[in-house]
Amino acid sequence: MDEMINAILLFWLPVALIPFGLWISQNKSYSNIKKIGIFLSLLGLSLVLLSPWTVPSSPSSAVGHLLGFIIGPSILISIGLYQIAFSGNVPVGRLSKNERYVGMLFFLIGMTWFSLMHWWELTPVLSTGKVNRYWLIFFPTFLLALTSISFSAGFAMLILGDERTSESKYLFSISIFSLIFLLTAMNKDSTNISSTEFREYIWLSVADILGIIIGTILAVISFALVVYTYEKNLPNPISIEPPSDEELSRVAEVIAINVGVDE
Repeated sequence: MDEMINAILLFWLPVALIPFGLWISQNKSYSNIKKIGIFLSLLGLSLVLLSPWTVPSSPSSAVGHLLGFIIGPSILISIGLYQIAFSGNVPVGRLSKNERYVGMLFFLIGMTWFSLMHWWELTPVLSTGKVNRYWLIFFPTFLLALTSISFSAGFAMLILGDERTSESKYLFSISIFSLIFLLTAMNKDSTNISSTEFREYIWLSVADILGIIIGTILAVISFALVVYTYEKNLPNPISIEPPSDEELSRVAEVIAINVGVDE
């Protein structure tokens, strides 16, 4: 019972503080409330990251353990993709062309960091000696998502964008790099994870992503059907009679008075 209470107070409550603080921080009327929201979110995130030490016996602490490992390279890769995407011909928030080189550097550093976590001794291993199961779920899904999203974004820029060829080439390069990383991990054993085990989690990640895509499509179709059915059952709008000659004359008089025709 004590372990459960500790997990609630030191993990689940901090998890709830993160979205709650973000929600409060959107208040633009009072700056103090906004600061309180940011503080609550940071406090919650800090406690979640500390959960492997505050509640080490709780299975939930594996989430904080994983976040502590991936937050650094994830931020680098996110910043890198942002700098690449917004260093071209965009109407809002445009960055200089040199930012794309910095963004590519950040991306390579982040991926190198992840490669060391996968093939070297930086793999997220729990105190029990087992690899964090959330890492085995996160990393294959991350590589698949990065490959597909960067390719889709590059293709969209090439087809729909205006003078976005350079950025699209960078995104295509990122997609190819991520795919090569993925195929290498599927065929080369690492220090703590065999290629066979990694392949199993790859197929599970493919199933998860396909499930998300299919679920999203079905949700959109369901929403569209509900709106279509509702609008179809609405009664026809009531038609009104056209204005009479007397009403038209009165309108003409008012317009003439306001525009000063009589003066």
